[in-house]
Amino acid sequence: MLKLRLLFSSLIIVIALFFSAISAATEKEYMLKAGFLYNFARFANWETPTYANGNFTMCSPDKAFIDIADSALTKRSIKKRPLINKHIKLNNSSLKQCDIVFITSKTYQDWIKTPSLTFQNILLVGESDGFIENNGHIRFFLSSGKVRFEISPKNLKSSGLTISSKVLRLARVVDS
Repeated sequence: MLKLRLLFSSLIIVIALFFSAISAATEKEYMLKAGFLYNFARFANWETPTYANGNFTMCSPDKAFIDIADSALTKRSIKKRPLINKHIKLNNSSLKQCDIVFITSKTYQDWIKTPSLTFQNILLVGESDGFIENNGHIRFFLSSGKVRFEISPKNLKSSGLTISSKVLRLARVVDS
């Protein structure tokens, strides 16, 4: 009985450590992606900037990502506008206040299920397969254990956006 209890306790500790490591890896990956988003915004150009409340607003329907982005991107500005991170619902009224939207793999299916959303003049970044084909602009992917990204200049242009050739040189350029 004592051996069984010891085995059970050991198993619980191993499981807790495993999920703790996964959580830490996800947090590190989201911090890295928040940094990428910040730089994408710095090197992107909007034909008609929104200037919502005088801020540059980075949005996501994933609250966990927004919490991490808040800690990673404190006191930053983009194009002389203070950067704020905002958790949103996927609807047109929420999107009107966003300059950039990050669709995580957790929120991708919700994004797909709402085709009536208007993303004109909003930089769309995601991390799921099929994101570019569904009118996304930039998609993160992992290659050899590193975060990489692909860009669709065609999708950017159709939304009234362009991105610096410096960023395009670092990306895998795709046409959807």
